[in-house]
Amino acid sequence: MLACATIVASSAFAPPVADAAGKWTSASRLHASREFHPATALPNGEVLVSGGFGYDGILASSELFDPEQRRWHTAFGLNVARFAHTSTLLATGRVLAVGGANLADGYVALSELFDPAKGTWTEAARLNRARANHTATLMRDGRLLVAGGLAKSHTVLRSSELYEPQDDSWSRAPSMRVGRFHHTATALADGRIMVTGGENKSGSALGSVEIYDPARRRWTRAAPMRRARVNHTATGLLDGRVLLTGGGDRASGFTSTAEIYNPKTNRWTYVPRMSQERGQHAASLMLDGRVLVAGGFADSGTVRRTEIYDPKKRRFSTGGSLRQARAHASITLLRDGVLIAGGGQVSGRIVPSAEVYTPR
Repeated sequence: MLACATIVASSAFAPPVADAAGKWTSASRLHASREFHPATALPNGEVLVSGGFGYDGILASSELFDPEQRRWHTAFGLNVARFAHTSTLLATGRVLAVGGANLADGYVALSELFDPAKGTWTEAARLNRARANHTATLMRDGRLLVAGGLAKSHTVLRSSELYEPQDDSWSRAPSMRVGRFHHTATALADGRIMVTGGENKSGSALGSVEIYDPARRRWTRAAPMRRARVNHTATGLLDGRVLLTGGGDRASGFTSTAEIYNPKTNRWTYVPRMSQERGQHAASLMLDGRVLVAGGFADSGTVRRTEIYDPKKRRFSTGGSLRQARAHASITLLRDGVLIAGGGQVSGRIVPSAEVYTPR
């Protein structure tokens, strides 16, 4: 049975940090410090965060961000604690949490549905294969494609599955050619899903790219990236191209390189580098078509610097500095800006704060 949620407002805001590109403003703090959590924008403009890893271990708690008040309120928690899961807004208006990991279950198979009207989580169908560090991508027909990830015994998965919201069921989909986790998945303008990079079972970063075609129900190889990447970001641009930024890990180092994929020509092209190398960072398309890149880990530590890619000018410029350096944070597009919440630092500190970027 679900316990009753307590609605509590958090502390006051700090003054904003401004620069020529826009303004960073502190929002109220999360009620629970967390990293490795997803965030999902709801139809009413609120943002839902769930689970993750915190000072109390693996979390089941959820919170809702009110963009007008810039405050977090506690919400009903997940039925099963989890981190490294996905959370996707379905065409039905509900949010599906998929997979993840915890101490009790190892890798989690149980999915859960959040109903914004009721504010509650209910159990949903179980994955055919429990997994974490996978991707989940909404398709045009309303189904959800889950691909790759890690499973029991640290197995790196090739398998993919399809969720059908109408009857709350999972079905097996064709497997990718290469098993991978810490990869990205992006819905292309033509309805296909592109998966890039990630890490393989040997611990190496991948340069391979695969595209799932729902009409043909199969994966095909696409042109490889110019550089192998793991812990990078992939952002669909308004013109249909896809921007990849950064990547790497603390063992092998991080990169400041970025490249763009053109689905019409199946070609990758380098763009000018970011000013800061980074991986395990966050990126979001903004309403004006530019891309905000924030935080992450660098060779020198945890990153505060943010950058903005302008597809028209084909270059990065400063986005100012976060008030708190952070990696493993969530990032969400708001109606008037971008929200970044939570995260972790090289020191092991888990960040409780949230910030909003407002472009000029």
